[in-house]
Amino acid sequence: MGIQVVILAGGLATRLGELTKKHPKSMVAILDKPFLAYQLELLRASGIIDSVLCIGHLGIQIMDTFGDGNKFGLHIRYNGEDKPLGTGGALKKC
Repeated sequence: MGIQVVILAGGLATRLGELTKKHPKSMVAILDKPFLAYQLELLRASGIIDSVLCIGHLGIQIMDTFGDGNKFGLHIRYNGEDKPLGTGGALKKC
């Protein structure tokens, strides 16, 4: 088994204001691509294919976009939060 990466993608992103009212911050587009896509591409390019995404606020959009990761050459699992747990809480639950 190789390295597994956990990505925290569950925050409310209140400091980003209007950008995150309808989308989680990891789905905010940078040059027409979700920010999270860049992170996942970097992982794949580094040979890391196994990841867990800790999702919360509007996390279904992340799941709908990236699915199980197969179309990106990755294996993605999800760990959801019903209420914000904070960084430590998300990692502990994961």
